[in-house]
Amino acid sequence: MNDDSVSQPLNGLDLQSVTQPDNPHLSGASAAMVFRWRVHNGELLLRRRHIRELEGLGLPAPLMGWIHERLDWAVANMLSRDSDAVLVLDVDPATEVKLSLEEPCPAPALSTNDLLVADGLVCGIKHDGERMAGSVWAECDGQLLAGCTKLVTATETLVGDLASTLGMPLLLQPLAMGDDRAVDAAHLLHISWFLISDEFGFIPIEPYDASKSPLAEKIRQGLSRMW
Repeated sequence: MNDDSVSQPLNGLDLQSVTQPDNPHLSGASAAMVFRWRVHNGELLLRRRHIRELEGLGLPAPLMGWIHERLDWAVANMLSRDSDAVLVLDVDPATEVKLSLEEPCPAPALSTNDLLVADGLVCGIKHDGERMAGSVWAECDGQLLAGCTKLVTATETLVGDLASTLGMPLLLQPLAMGDDRAVDAAHLLHISWFLISDEFGFIPIEPYDASKSPLAEKIRQGLSRMW
């Protein structure tokens, strides 16, 4: 795989003035925004959905034009037909926008002990001490719970469309959990937790019992055709 990267100075574009929603799907401490998108067999998965997500962030039109141009260039020049990779889009408010490729990594093993909770609500999940990009979902009592009030990322909107097509009941609401993990241990056993990620697709959060998670397993199977 080619490890080339391309970058572009922002030439005075003021990204500091762009409204940044509280978006748990973005990662990276030093950059304003870092997106990690999966490439499979030389194709950037869900490309149009990724673009719609960026457009929804209110990025300046010149910056969106540059991103379109660089994505076209990257697909034509950085990817081979059978390459698997992670395309990283890094928007730095002070200096530049950068596109690079990384080798894909195996999905990490996650457990309910890794869930991040604030004010009694699940707000994300961590791995190796770092918050992961993506959104925590759950299946409980025959329903899918998205753990958010709006589907934002490419993979989230795809899962939403899959759920609608398959007739799955889907609720968009914050996932509640008390701050005392010991008290909630029995409650956790009745919920199937999983992470939806642009980089990894579907990651089960242990303890996860596929035999008790028919809705989540249909989502998993649907995404497995691409990841």
